[in-house]
Amino acid sequence: MDGTGDLRICLTDRAVGQLSGWPALRLCRADCGFGQAFACGGDQIVHLHGSDQAELFLTWPLVQRLRAPLEEHASVQIRPGGGWVKIWLGGHDDVALLVSLVSVAIKADLAARDTARQGVGPCPLGYSHLAERFMPQPPPGRGGLTMTPSGNHVEREEHVIREVTDRLIRRFAGSHRPEQVTQAVDAIYRLFDDRPVRDFVPVLVERFAREKLTPALPN
Repeated sequence: MDGTGDLRICLTDRAVGQLSGWPALRLCRADCGFGQAFACGGDQIVHLHGSDQAELFLTWPLVQRLRAPLEEHASVQIRPGGGWVKIWLGGHDDVALLVSLVSVAIKADLAARDTARQGVGPCPLGYSHLAERFMPQPPPGRGGLTMTPSGNHVEREEHVIREVTDRLIRRFAGSHRPEQVTQAVDAIYRLFDDRPVRDFVPVLVERFAREKLTPALPN
């Protein structure tokens, strides 16, 4: 089996089941407000969003040391600068990868306790249509768009578009190069520059980009 067989249980639930018995971890609500988390001591080092996304804090020095092997996995995205990596849970193999990296993250967290270090930064909330059920109603803002903690709605929208691009790069990995997917998303996104209401822009960009990148069936 290729690791994507029986997916009747959502993959974040499978990860919770495998990590819940670990003595170094405590299951709790994610402090970003979306989904569940595992804390090691006082630090939340794993966040699980929706049914298919995980954020893992490895520390930035450890990310730098592991950069080459991490970049070999299409399901892993290195977050810039903060020590977090995103893992897209597309199958059981990705859950196994997450579990093995959590073991590494625990060791890194424990080793850093006796040293002066920068604390665990805020989780870079991953966007997923499946995670929308966790999201509160958006506060007043430009077109009702959910704001970032800083209140910067433009930054939030651009973050979501990056997530859309990542998702489509993985979906079309067998037929399109990453730069082709990025160009398609950017071109469609620019068509919405003058739209004052922004609520559904990322959803529409993803839909139109997916249609553009999907080969037409022969008549």
